Amino acid sequence: MTRKQNIYETLKVLCSKVSFENLEQGFSGFDTNQISKTVGIIRNNVSKELNKLVREKKVIKIKGHPVYFFDKARLECLIGGNMAIRETEVDSIGELIHSTPNSMERENESQDVFDQIIGSKMSLDVPIKQAKAAIFYPPRGLHTLLLGPTGSGKTTFAEIMYQCALESGTLKEDAKFIIFNCAEYADNPQLILSQLFGHMKGAFTGADKDNPGLIEKANGGILLLDEVHRLSPEGQEMLFLLIDKNKYRRVGETSNTRNAEVLLIAATTEDVESVLLKTFLRRIPMVIKLPSLSERYLTERYELISSFFSIQSEMINAPIRVYKDVLKALLLYDCKGNIGQLKSDIQLICARGFLEYKTRRKVFIEIDIPLVPEHVYNGLLYSQEKRDEIFELLEDDKRMYYEFPQNKSNKNFFSDNDNDSDKVYSELTAKYNLYTKRGYSQENINKKMNQVIEKYLKQLLKKVDIHERIAENEKLFKVVSPRVYSVIENALSIASDMLKKKISKKVVIALAMHINALPKRKTENFSYTKESLNKIAINNPEEYKAAKVIRREIEKSLDMEIPEEEEGFIAMFLYAVDSEEMNQKVGIILMAHGTSTASSIAEVCNVLLSTNHCRAIDMALDDKIQDVLDQAVELVKRVDQGKGVLLLVDMGSLAAFGKIIEERTGIPIVTIQMVSTSIALDAVRKSLMSGMTLAQLREELQDVTPNIGINLTRELTIAKPGISSKMIVTTCMTSEGTAVKLASLIKDSIPGIVEHNIIVQPMKMQKIKSLTRDKLDTIFLFVGSLNPEIMGIPYISTDEIVIHNGLERISTMIEGRRIGIYKKRLIPNITMEIIEDSLSFLNPQKAYDVLERALNDIVSILRIEKTDRLKACFLMHCTCMIERVIKKEALPYEDIAMCIQGNIDIYHALKRSLQIAEDTFSMIIPDTELGYIIDLIDTDRRTRK
Repeated sequence: MTRKQNIYETLKVLCSKVSFENLEQGFSGFDTNQISKTVGIIRNNVSKELNKLVREKKVIKIKGHPVYFFDKARLECLIGGNMAIRETEVDSIGELIHSTPNSMERENESQDVFDQIIGSKMSLDVPIKQAKAAIFYPPRGLHTLLLGPTGSGKTTFAEIMYQCALESGTLKEDAKFIIFNCAEYADNPQLILSQLFGHMKGAFTGADKDNPGLIEKANGGILLLDEVHRLSPEGQEMLFLLIDKNKYRRVGETSNTRNAEVLLIAATTEDVESVLLKTFLRRIPMVIKLPSLSERYLTERYELISSFFSIQSEMINAPIRVYKDVLKALLLYDCKGNIGQLKSDIQLICARGFLEYKTRRKVFIEIDIPLVPEHVYNGLLYSQEKRDEIFELLEDDKRMYYEFPQNKSNKNFFSDNDNDSDKVYSELTAKYNLYTKRGYSQENINKKMNQVIEKYLKQLLKKVDIHERIAENEKLFKVVSPRVYSVIENALSIASDMLKKKISKKVVIALAMHINALPKRKTENFSYTKESLNKIAINNPEEYKAAKVIRREIEKSLDMEIPEEEEGFIAMFLYAVDSEEMNQKVGIILMAHGTSTASSIAEVCNVLLSTNHCRAIDMALDDKIQDVLDQAVELVKRVDQGKGVLLLVDMGSLAAFGKIIEERTGIPIVTIQMVSTSIALDAVRKSLMSGMTLAQLREELQDVTPNIGINLTRELTIAKPGISSKMIVTTCMTSEGTAVKLASLIKDSIPGIVEHNIIVQPMKMQKIKSLTRDKLDTIFLFVGSLNPEIMGIPYISTDEIVIHNGLERISTMIEGRRIGIYKKRLIPNITMEIIEDSLSFLNPQKAYDVLERALNDIVSILRIEKTDRLKACFLMHCTCMIERVIKKEALPYEDIAMCIQGNIDIYHALKRSLQIAEDTFSMIIPDTELGYIIDLIDTDRRTRK
């Protein structure tokens, strides 16, 4: 970089920090002393180069004493939009501002455009300032990237940028605003390019004539590329020429180039660093991030809610009365779809209120809690968390309800050019008048009008960003073949015509999953009895007839043999269509240890099956069993629809909850232990079927998992004195050293061990694996660094004993309650005690210190969290390992080469970090020992993902 370029770049940086308000207050620019100190070049040379830049019309010189300088492009941006400043030497910047009054008018006008947005002075203050800078930047603005989650208003924000550009004069009055959603053609990259750039005749099959693209149509205006991350790398690269030189080529054009001056605004919901080319990102100088609804102020959300209700009131031409609890719920519920979902939810609530308004001939539309969907109603659960803000907004006002429109503001954020609300209100009114005239009963009128509302709901759901639908299918296609899904969709379309009823997507997904798993079920010899088939045929003849057609269609399309018995199952799916939402269902509750294990599996089930039927309780390791049990009791009461509840649990104390809950509530419970995602999917899918009972569901799942109803109530009940055969077995990964110390620690810490005649026995893993069933029946708990995974016997890990509430859990399992008299120890003390008792000659403190330094290095290299669990397990294992290596008793490791190859990053980190231990204790750690440490770190890393 030359000296002149260096000085110019420094001046530009200084000027970029100056605002219009600074200029109005009399700021004059930067003198040569300031610039000289900043750039590190003597003042005379700075002055010389600046005067050259003035002559080149790059810098404005403000005459006087001292002389000031200012970047011309930045000054034009601040005071005049795209108005060029002709004079490069002026008496003052103030004089220049007043000599261009039109620029001030344009600034004021553009401010008015952005002022219509709710939050313009709050959460959107920075994005709006960025948008203005992008629009006003000479000569035609800056290409911009809009980031934000689905429903945050990216398209509307881009439209307002376009209005600002028109009113400021950056764009001509006839400039167009063109929107292109890249996701709509994501499966056909060639079509995307054709749509954008146009194509020449013969460019590809079907291109029978020349066709202009959207870039040509947007010439002189703005082109919004929505969901730009769906644009292929080739498409991104083809935009380079347009961005860099305002030139482009149509598809099929090789030599000729075309001119187009287009301002690009790209929008995406994704992490741009991972989905867009870096070379593309470098060409987009302005990046604007729009906040999600949860990141915006509660007062903004209240303004949005008021605005949406006022709009609905105008459409209906009737006042809307909204009760305070409804407003609270709308203010606080988890609105994952952001402003778009908030608007749709309010539209749906108003449509339901309109139904009562018409049928009961009210003078206003009344919106109370019964009309609110469950996911919105759940917002009331968070009222305590934001009590102060809610009080300021609503509680201080003694009104019980609010009427809309009320002092309606012109502000909004979502364009309302859609007329779905108008249509549904018109259709509801027309249907009501028609059915009333025809003499329908009120019950039938309500049914007919509810059908209109359901149809409207589906229309609202279609408005959800197309990316969301693609993402949903991508999740589905991880467990169901896209080909199978497509065939099932077509086959059910035929059945829909035969039965003259619509078949929901839930049924399509459920049957696709069922057929997808058919090969596995065939190997397990699962089938229906002839008797059950006959019952289905007799009770549901139409569905059974359609099922036969579907079976033939699937066999033909997938070239696979489907047993005749499957016709009965398909008929059940079809029969479930009419009453899917109305029939009572068996409740499903997932419970598992960990902060998100159960909720993650439940989310997968609910997303894939398009339901919210599966509920979850996560049991953190420090949660009290009694608290989780109380939570489970309450959830069972809520989800029970009269048919009982299926509990899907992972292990341990949770398996005993079913019997206790059933005794407390009288609600029938069936428990399945060792739940997995596949079992949960099968259970939820079958529970949604019409007529499914708890007993039938248990029977259906019996073939999937044998772990039904395993009685582990003993974990929560009082152990009977005199039972001397019950044992707690302690074990460790490689030897008995740690296991012996664990046994001693448990006996010393829990008085109930002696009182209830329980034996605590250290044991090698090999011996455990060889135990007979009779011997295993005497063991009621394993404790150690490895889970023997013996069905029906709970397991508590070493780290739970050292760093969590493992001792308390054991005490609870023995005593049946939390007695709170076990001896609590500090984490470092317990760890050191175990290390001291496990070592025969090594200095425990020295080994501890050296290995802790090694661990710090490992977590730094691998960029993983140094959890208490990892620290405890690493230190206890590695101290024993050092002694083994020194004594030349290193353990073998089967397939060590494969282990290293699969975890090469951990292997290299261990080789480097454990060098300090090798140097300190004069030894070399063999790869076979490193294999066990790799397993330890890899397991810890995977459990926290």
